[in-house]
Amino acid sequence: MKQKLFTKSAFKIALECPRRLYYAYDSKLYANQDLTDDFLKSLADGGFQVGELAKVYYGVKGDADIDVLGYDEAVEKTKELFKNDTINIAEAAFRYGNLFVRADIIEKKGNDITLIEVKAKSWQSGDDFIKNKTIPTGIRPYIYDVAFQKYVVMKALKELYPDQEFTVKARLMMADKSKVASVDGLNQMFRIYKNGDRSYAQADERAWTVAGVVPENERVLTAFDVDQYCDMIIAGETGEQGKPDCMEGMKFEQFVEVMSKHYCERTIAMTTLGTKCFKCPFHREPGDKDTLRDGYRECWKEMAKFTDDDFDKPLLKDLSGRHIGSIKGKILKNHKYFMDEITYDDLKKSNDPDAPREHGLDNYERKWLQIAIATGKEDLLKDFETDIKDGVYVDTDGLRKEMAKWKFPLHFIDFETSRSALPFYKGLRPYEQIAFQFSHHKVEMGADGEYKVTHQAQYINAKKGFFPNFEFVRQLKKAVGEDEGTIFRYMEHENTVLNDIRRQLESSEEDDKDELIAFIKSITNDAERTMVDIAKSVLKYYYHPSMKGSNSIKDVLPAILNSSELIKSKYSRPVYGTPEMPSLNLENKVWIEYEEDGKTVKNPYKLLPSVSTYLDIPQEELDKMEREDDDTVSNGGAALAAYGKLQFSDTQMSQALEKALLCYCELDTLAMVFIWEYFNDCCKKAQ
Repeated sequence: MKQKLFTKSAFKIALECPRRLYYAYDSKLYANQDLTDDFLKSLADGGFQVGELAKVYYGVKGDADIDVLGYDEAVEKTKELFKNDTINIAEAAFRYGNLFVRADIIEKKGNDITLIEVKAKSWQSGDDFIKNKTIPTGIRPYIYDVAFQKYVVMKALKELYPDQEFTVKARLMMADKSKVASVDGLNQMFRIYKNGDRSYAQADERAWTVAGVVPENERVLTAFDVDQYCDMIIAGETGEQGKPDCMEGMKFEQFVEVMSKHYCERTIAMTTLGTKCFKCPFHREPGDKDTLRDGYRECWKEMAKFTDDDFDKPLLKDLSGRHIGSIKGKILKNHKYFMDEITYDDLKKSNDPDAPREHGLDNYERKWLQIAIATGKEDLLKDFETDIKDGVYVDTDGLRKEMAKWKFPLHFIDFETSRSALPFYKGLRPYEQIAFQFSHHKVEMGADGEYKVTHQAQYINAKKGFFPNFEFVRQLKKAVGEDEGTIFRYMEHENTVLNDIRRQLESSEEDDKDELIAFIKSITNDAERTMVDIAKSVLKYYYHPSMKGSNSIKDVLPAILNSSELIKSKYSRPVYGTPEMPSLNLENKVWIEYEEDGKTVKNPYKLLPSVSTYLDIPQEELDKMEREDDDTVSNGGAALAAYGKLQFSDTQMSQALEKALLCYCELDTLAMVFIWEYFNDCCKKAQ
């Protein structure tokens, strides 16, 4: 096996959890749910294009861009380039003992060295990197990354050139949200290519002739000075050091020494159990190879003395809800791992238990409901028993009052979006919203009380290099802006997107911008027709054990389908995609199929063609991408991957891929219709 050195990637893992170093050592030994596909990683964080733009800004090309995979070759190439008095180098390699780093960019002017670490993260000029000697958690991994590199570079230079004095300054280059692009089409100047299993980005000539001459104060990437913070970290003077959630009680240098030894010698580093353990990526998922080991289980068996049966019990890990992270952390410190161990002192009720309950669940009541149903504790179940039937909680009285506010026709909309690290147009900022697809279902109620469901409208942008946002709003206005019916979204995403586009319109020169802005204002921000978040109704009035506390539509949809006899009966025949229930993409579609047990309804998303087939991307990687963001629906990862591949590679969107994306987005809005149909049926039966 190739020699392993302690790299900045390993250092990052050690900061997250020292024990994970052991699992990360051999990618073929342990299952890992983190994204491994380079292309998808780039879509998730924009890393490839940002890194290449930084090279353009610093004029790095040719031999100064070290594209060597081996440790020794890269170090030797760096030493050769260091003979130049003045030079900028990309991927310069430095080794000190068992420590190894590749610096994104090294700026060498004599013996003055500037280390520039390039991250696709966004930051804003003027924001503080440190408060009360403590680096905030959101930026902490990035500054620690730079500090680790500075430490290794200084040690390596001292060893290589003992008779010379080098100064090393540290910079963290990020997308600056205070800046606007001064050139058009910046994001199209960098293409992503694939060479075997490896993806990479490359700047075209436009980048060198246009972006390369942009004055420093107009660049969308800023090299922030973090040198003093790196020095504080290396000296062990930052407030978070010595705490278990950062360095397991050690200061920087000791931590590096201990962790590098564990990693390179393939020994297990001890750690403490914490909420970080609940999101450990080193666990097996259904579909993973049986030969892969499960690090998560191994850890809990050793540290919490779990048996195999314990993993099937209702776990503290699965308790969900708002503001739950800190609460679970406190409970875990008391060595409580299961839901049946939680007491009122651990999770206090928000209301007087003797006071009469109002309709709907509040934040704490929903947590207690989850615990009650999961554990079957009679003393807890009695608080909810009037609304529980066959193990499912439905507050029909609360639903009826809520639904009485809704006006027909009902509109259900869902957006697919991306955030491009590099702006499309002059005047736009990094990571502005890009809305490239929507679906719209409409429900009309007849005078006889019968309703009709129609897949009414859709939009998708398949044009390379086209900024779709304004046309997106035009088409959405056309779809839902002609009546006063209630518009539904699922969670906050759609509201956020429209408000972002409104701000883009305000600084645009579109002829119809006032009209479009007025439309956006009319359905957002507490206006008369403000979109209704149907997820809030689910949160307050519905709970199924299979949801395990989650309010994600990916978990709610299967629960609804298995709860509703109406939906199972209605959609088990080919009614969808007929004149009775028109669809823009599907014909005679049967949505209800059953698993081998004959009782459990199959996930409807599994009844559609896999988008991965048309993307040449493994489905398991798309699934991992999906799990990165709970605010997306089942195909969010696939849609984002498809859009990214269209925009940033030489791939053209085929008709088959476009059709598949349209079908998946259509199901996203149909899922909300299913929720409404189920709620409506429950209220009718309860009358």
